[in-house]
Amino acid sequence: MAMVTPHAEPVAVAQHMADWMAGLSATSIPAVAKAAACRSVIDVVGVAHAGLGMPLARLVREEVLDEAASGPSRVLGTTRRAAPIAAARANATAAHVLDFDANFNRGMVFGPAALFPALFALAESEGATGERFLAAFAIGTEIVRTLAESLSDIPYRKDRDSLFYKGWFNTGVLGPVGVAGATAWLMGLPREETAQALAIAAVQACGLRIGVGSDMKPLLCARASETGLRAALLARKGVQAPLDAFEGPRGFIRVINAGNWTDQAFAGLGSFQDAGASYKLYPACSSVQAAAEALMRVLADNAVAARDVAGVRCEVTPHIAANLAFEDPQNVTQAQFSLSYALGCILHRGDFVAADLNADDLVNPAIRAEMAKVTMQAGLTFASEAEARDAAEATRITVTMRDGRQFSAQQNASTGKPINPISDALLEKKFLANMAQVMPAPTAQDLLGRIRSLESLGDMRRLFPDEGPQP
Repeated sequence: MAMVTPHAEPVAVAQHMADWMAGLSATSIPAVAKAAACRSVIDVVGVAHAGLGMPLARLVREEVLDEAASGPSRVLGTTRRAAPIAAARANATAAHVLDFDANFNRGMVFGPAALFPALFALAESEGATGERFLAAFAIGTEIVRTLAESLSDIPYRKDRDSLFYKGWFNTGVLGPVGVAGATAWLMGLPREETAQALAIAAVQACGLRIGVGSDMKPLLCARASETGLRAALLARKGVQAPLDAFEGPRGFIRVINAGNWTDQAFAGLGSFQDAGASYKLYPACSSVQAAAEALMRVLADNAVAARDVAGVRCEVTPHIAANLAFEDPQNVTQAQFSLSYALGCILHRGDFVAADLNADDLVNPAIRAEMAKVTMQAGLTFASEAEARDAAEATRITVTMRDGRQFSAQQNASTGKPINPISDALLEKKFLANMAQVMPAPTAQDLLGRIRSLESLGDMRRLFPDEGPQP
């Protein structure tokens, strides 16, 4: 089980990826890939700042500042700086704690929340340019996409993702490898050390989906970020792992995916195909997005009052049914995987926002009464293979009014999905709303401008204002 193309002799997977990266320069990365990376950065920076006030983000920040040495890398939400690995852990937790960050549609990996914190911490440490930062982000994305596709059927379908349905949390498994490759390239490691960074990360790749619905989900994302960065830093110091860490008899592919994989996916390594970053309008699992958007549209289009709603029936795809496991959420993280909670908040307040993710609202009798109106049933399917692939998280809702009237809407792809992309204007509106609690509007607008022009930023240490935002 080894890579063959384009080498004359079989070569280890880690070495193949390292050889590919060795030939890359910042200017050789396609402009479209760097533009996609920039959009991901806009989103994840805003989401990370919005998450700073969440209890888990505070706890991890405090833990990092207590145990980590001071260093060059900014810990968001403080004026303190720490060693890069520690900063990556704290900032990645904040980036994923709201579940408001983008997910790669190809691979089911919260790539931006894993890549940005590690790359930013390293970039501040090394004084990297914005151009190299964006290139590294694109490289990490390409590694994640390629590896994900090698482990599932081709063409890739989210609702048939092999790792997800084996019980893996894909970000914990694939994220460290993508981060290791991205940070190794940003550091300029030679190909031998880059291969070792990838192998070191592969040996440590893990994360069980049982953690979904608990604090472990954002912590697994943080672990992916810091593990990948640590792998690259260790490789630079000479630490070695088995070079066949991916394809070896007790390696990544055998243990994680029962030995199933195809090297066909690696023929596209370097094509920088769109990984399908899926952006969110609501702070919850991507499987919630279509239903929430459809309900908002029904209420607005038909000028009906939520108080007059008797029930909301949600017909969902089997993939959504497998993903949303908490009809009666008992904590905030479970609420992010609860269709009834998101729709209950919309019926109660007219929207579902990050401020709704708190312990008091979770037990609010008024919201609980609205939640009781929501039912979910699997069974929404599509005859066409192509349509099914694009509509893995489609939902059809039927709203029944107290007077017997019914209104229906079907959302095959929520706003932000690759086939229903979020506009630049809406993405920037989301960014500014997320920054509003921690930064004055003019300062946030200036930051947005710097991110938009990140490719021309001479030093990533100048990205944020000198005075750090406070949650």
